[in-house]
Amino acid sequence: MTKVQKMSALERIITVLDGKIPDRVPSFILGGDCDFVYRFMNSPYKLTEEDMKQLEDDKVSFMIPFIHAIVAKFSPSDIFSGGLDAKIDMCWSTMGGGFIQVSFTEQVLLNTGATFDVVVKEDGIPHNWFTGPALLKKEYIEEYWEKEKELKPNPATFRNLSKIRKTMLEKYDIVVSQGIAGPFENCVFGIGHANFARFARKEPSFLQQHIDFQWETFEEPSLKLLMNQKPDVVMCGDDYGFNAGLQMNVKNWRKFIKPKLAEYVKYAHDADAKFVIHSCGNIGEIFPDFVEIGIDGVESLKPKNNELRMYREKYPEIALIGAVDDSEMLKYESPEFIRNYIREDIQILGKKGGYIPGPTNFLLDQPPENIVALFKGIQDYGKIY
Repeated sequence: MTKVQKMSALERIITVLDGKIPDRVPSFILGGDCDFVYRFMNSPYKLTEEDMKQLEDDKVSFMIPFIHAIVAKFSPSDIFSGGLDAKIDMCWSTMGGGFIQVSFTEQVLLNTGATFDVVVKEDGIPHNWFTGPALLKKEYIEEYWEKEKELKPNPATFRNLSKIRKTMLEKYDIVVSQGIAGPFENCVFGIGHANFARFARKEPSFLQQHIDFQWETFEEPSLKLLMNQKPDVVMCGDDYGFNAGLQMNVKNWRKFIKPKLAEYVKYAHDADAKFVIHSCGNIGEIFPDFVEIGIDGVESLKPKNNELRMYREKYPEIALIGAVDDSEMLKYESPEFIRNYIREDIQILGKKGGYIPGPTNFLLDQPPENIVALFKGIQDYGKIY
């Protein structure tokens, strides 16, 4: 086999998403919540004053949960003088919507109709959490439809997202996959799972009307604004699975969600961008659908819930992204265990390309030394071709 020359992070990521073999296995991280940032900044790996000055001069985002400043810290020293030499090739940044007020609650709602609050734990560390749907009655949903003008996306936020992407790529050789929330989460965050199931069964036209409203009001306009910024990789967040399977009947997913997701993919591909979906849980039942609509990569893929070897062999068109357990292994095992694990994992899933390993979700309470060990391990054992 011809020896592959060293690639940039963007070349490496696109090569894998194209189904080809890169110079080495690339790496990925979603980001981390306030708890992980607190742990990291109280560890030997923390951002120093010198680091902070460089990052501020370079206008790198410190925003949680995407934590691009900490992602940059993992860079080799020839890119970032204080770097950890445990390079991350791709991270994420997604654009949320605005806020609305309605008559049936005093709470300010997200543009999906959801409540989302800052919760401060006993240790004093804040967390941003989705706290429940607010559109629990038909009349509430109908009032929400009247807020169409307030739900329109702001073009300035997408221009800022583009600046973040360009900064990370030009200064730190890191690909920022950019995107918006997907059609299922936008729907159920507002109306709730129970209403989704009830309307799908008893009033499917009403459910379709709500999904179409969100598509026409802020999903499609957001995609247009996003693609105007010419991202290289679009990554949509839309969790479809529980641990044991899908959150809904697969027929309902195919009827109500798949057509809209296919539109997301088409927008990305029409602009020559790759499309990746983040979806937690056991989602093997819809992998054939992902192939059908042309998804380039699937992220999260907790190994205890998904048959990763089968996905790799049966669906070679789709790159597997994430797939390193963050809820148990990265939390409880030793750095040495993690290094040995990722070596074997790369040999199994990454030998023919098609694999971009990283933690399955946002980091919360994992020891920073374990995360450093993971990304150093990917660097050390990724040159297997």
